[in-house]
Amino acid sequence: MFRKKEWSFKGESGTEYCFEIKMKSSALPTAGGVFILAYTHPRGHLAGFEVHPLYIGQTDNLSTTIDTPPQLKCITNECWNCTYIMMTDNKQARIDCVQDLLKNNQTPC
Repeated sequence: MFRKKEWSFKGESGTEYCFEIKMKSSALPTAGGVFILAYTHPRGHLAGFEVHPLYIGQTDNLSTTIDTPPQLKCITNECWNCTYIMMTDNKQARIDCVQDLLKNNQTPC
């Protein structure tokens, strides 16, 4: 299922952000970054995948944040099965990215 290594999400500004795809159980780096907890599933044999963002956030430490994710009950109920990460240590860039993505992506959590 996770043969693809990257996925782009578009913000309201039109900016495309490229995220690395990780399985839910993957160990993540201790670096800062933007993360998207999502439900990803195949659309059909040749149609590729569909991604449903469940939670979009930012952190100074991807590893510890994902070890105890925010709103765990909600994202678990919504079938969280993979994590998308984009590493950056620039806190303001992370905040701006999250705000841009949230304006363009509806999340249930």
